[in-house]
Amino acid sequence: MNNETPEAALRSRIADLEQQLKLSDEGCSRLAARCLDLEKEVQSYLAAHPQREMHTDSPTLLQPLLYFDAGFGFSERDTLTAPDYVCDELTGTVTATFELPTAAQALRFDPGELPCCITNLSFSDDRLLCVPANGLTLPGDSILFLGDDPNFRLEGLTHYPAGMKLVVSYCYFPLETLTDEPLFNAVLEGVQHFQKTWNSEARHIQQLEQTNAEQQQAVDALHKNIAELHQANAELTARCQAYEKSLEGVLSSSSWRITSPFRRLLGWFHRSR
Repeated sequence: MNNETPEAALRSRIADLEQQLKLSDEGCSRLAARCLDLEKEVQSYLAAHPQREMHTDSPTLLQPLLYFDAGFGFSERDTLTAPDYVCDELTGTVTATFELPTAAQALRFDPGELPCCITNLSFSDDRLLCVPANGLTLPGDSILFLGDDPNFRLEGLTHYPAGMKLVVSYCYFPLETLTDEPLFNAVLEGVQHFQKTWNSEARHIQQLEQTNAEQQQAVDALHKNIAELHQANAELTARCQAYEKSLEGVLSSSSWRITSPFRRLLGWFHRSR
């Protein structure tokens, strides 16, 4: 039988609660210390591995643009945007419609402002040919742009009338989202090395072609000189033959034979002086 009074039982209950509160405070303190340690570890990691600022969340850097040359060259002033363009985030497919406000002499298409890979590019006008101005053409009709401001020259027409509508469709894959992948970075470095090597070889070939053209010009000049010398030689030979024929005519003439004694006498006279 419990003879504990209500007052004693209440004090015992209060003591138990105070003990539990103390244990709870100790647990919270340990948890707070652990959270602080984790926060320090995260800050240390971020300091050792700084994160690149990502731009793929900026709509303006991903928006397709159409530059048109109205006779003064390309400029930011003569640029068309497609405010109603559609982008499928799952497949990366972009569709945009442009309408020229004035007649243009040339067109340039920018799929975005970031390094990217473009596939399945097509325009509604089949006469247009898209030539990458600063990209690397890969197998499978894919274009890799390693620098900022990727763009295409549109060729095939010499005049683009005002009101002309162009619908463009392509798959757009920004490279920025893959920059933290080691395998992608290794492949990208290989492609960049390949492009630098290709550019160096292209410049070397261009220099060789220029040297060859200069040498060919020198050879052509020599051939021209030789032809002129041959012609001069032929003219001199013809004149010599004419002189020889004329001399033969003089020597075989009767007057030359009749005056032979007089010439001998005249020669003797000159020798005797």
